[in-house]
Amino acid sequence: MRRLFILLLLLPLCAAQAQNSSPLGEAGKGASWDDFVEEYTSDEERADEEDLQLHLQDLKELSEHPLNINTATVEDFLRLPFLSEAQIEQIHAYIYLHGQMQTMAELRLVPLIDDVTRRRLSLFAYAGTEQKQDRRFPGRLRHDLSTRLDVPLYYRVGQQRADGYRGDALYHRMRYTLTGGRHLQAGLRVEKDAGERFYDSYGGYVMLQDVGPVQRAVAGDFRVGFGEGLVMGSSVWQSKTAPPLKVQGGLRPMTGMDEVNFLRGAAVTLALGRRFTLSAFGSYRKRDATLTDAGEVQTLRTDGYHRTASEWDRKRNVGSTVLGGNIGWQGGGFHLGATGYWQQFSRTFNPGSQQYRAIYPRGRSFGVAGLNYGYTRYRLSLSGETAYSSAGGGLATVNRASWTASRRYTLSVVQRFFSYDYYSFYGHTLSENSVPQNESGVLVHLQAEPLAGLSLTAYADFFHHPWPRYRMTRSSTGQEFMLQGVYALSGRHSLLARYQLKRKENADRMEPHHRAKLQWTCEASGRWRLQTTGAFHHVLGSNGFLLSQNARFIVKKAGLTFSGQLGYFHTDDYASRIYILHPALYSSISSATYSGHGMLGIAMCRWQSRSGRWMLEGRYSLLRYFDRDEQGSGLQAILSPWRNDLSVQLRLKI
Repeated sequence: MRRLFILLLLLPLCAAQAQNSSPLGEAGKGASWDDFVEEYTSDEERADEEDLQLHLQDLKELSEHPLNINTATVEDFLRLPFLSEAQIEQIHAYIYLHGQMQTMAELRLVPLIDDVTRRRLSLFAYAGTEQKQDRRFPGRLRHDLSTRLDVPLYYRVGQQRADGYRGDALYHRMRYTLTGGRHLQAGLRVEKDAGERFYDSYGGYVMLQDVGPVQRAVAGDFRVGFGEGLVMGSSVWQSKTAPPLKVQGGLRPMTGMDEVNFLRGAAVTLALGRRFTLSAFGSYRKRDATLTDAGEVQTLRTDGYHRTASEWDRKRNVGSTVLGGNIGWQGGGFHLGATGYWQQFSRTFNPGSQQYRAIYPRGRSFGVAGLNYGYTRYRLSLSGETAYSSAGGGLATVNRASWTASRRYTLSVVQRFFSYDYYSFYGHTLSENSVPQNESGVLVHLQAEPLAGLSLTAYADFFHHPWPRYRMTRSSTGQEFMLQGVYALSGRHSLLARYQLKRKENADRMEPHHRAKLQWTCEASGRWRLQTTGAFHHVLGSNGFLLSQNARFIVKKAGLTFSGQLGYFHTDDYASRIYILHPALYSSISSATYSGHGMLGIAMCRWQSRSGRWMLEGRYSLLRYFDRDEQGSGLQAILSPWRNDLSVQLRLKI
């Protein structure tokens, strides 16, 4: 074991003689998609990984159809989550005053665009010199087909019992996308989860945009987000490390594989002159639910699994009808909008009599309406939304202010109040809970670059829950603090250090969680990249740590990319579990939490043809526990300390 520690610590000590290569955060260096995903998703805790997966798929679609920075509109830029409203205004002001950008390096001259934002923007935009946009309809047609197969090299208990899973252990999905310039996009998807007998998740969409007064129209599966997300919020990813920088992005087609968080029907946004927009949407779909003996809805299911007889009985057993809309106005740096929807279910909601469930919605019909507002001028950005729900007559409001003192310093404050009787089935905004309900709080966030090569991120969040949450008999409170620094040590090395303290009450007692992370990244050359990570977690006398080594090697002439990860973890119990991000297949994210004592290994290879039309990937992962002879529980249990998985993905672009 001592040799393993030495290996993990010494691998990044490479190519120290390098002098002139740009560091990870250096301006002018282009970013790769894999590097962006690792940096963008490096938070220690993720409340909803499926939501993040969906968000990343949207971003991957944008990276494959980059914007011309000289002709992109405000709406185009709003789709990029790391750009603030003030930064977007600065880009347009620079082009207005100095003419079209000839290269992306000119972003150095835009006052509020820092090095990190410039590097990320290189993935999603280019400096084109064309004078006019291609307005042909539908434009050149492009096809994108991908298929993925996951093969577990082990058996779960559910596969071995007669009353267990109804289908085989394979996971399979297929996705097809058709694009016709900037005006037309369509997609289809099917998916079968491991243990399911049929491909029971499917969907598709057709989207038109920028056709006459139609800014965007979607038929099929779509998502909606307006304002700050209190009423409808599904188009901006929320994270305390990077708090919301701008309003939600309106209508979006459902491009991912999520089985729950979308609407099915039709939606349209019309441009009424230069300052007004009008949106309307309607949806009907079946949802999975756990029913009471009287046939009422106790809980809406969100896992999407239909593997066993009981899960099959809950499949699409309640209908949901949604009608809603939004009207928006903007001008002179101000924006104002109103959003509302009405929803009716085919069954009555009766969540139960437990204390923490007393604030859950009851009845069959629900409505939510809200007003969003804001002002942006140069370095200052103010925005907010206030909403009312008919479910319990509750109110909610979230307000944020951001001041960019210079490209090196940005201070943000986000205030939120969600009454215990407020509830929106589609609300999603910055919060400690998974839904904006029963919470008040203030988040203070600072982004700074005090020295060349040094980037600091810090936040402090204070929150309170007036109504007892799950496993609580009274109101509760908590605080969270985080400080992270990234420093470019030399031309090829960078060091990340993070400390996070979270104090949150659970089971009527305060639980302080201390998390620390130290990560060394070495860009050995244009082909090699090595990264060593150490993580530590302490909670109530329980300790956990993890050491991991990542490596990536690129053979450009052959179109090959090899990636790997080796890790060792040891935790006292589940409370001190450790989160780790894994190398993942293209356009996806893979992460897990580990507890106990064990090792993990991942090997991945990607081949891409010179034309870019073909891509083939293979991924093998291994997990070995030293402190147990089986892992998991119930039907998911594996009666072995070993776990081996194989994934294959094929993609074709025409």
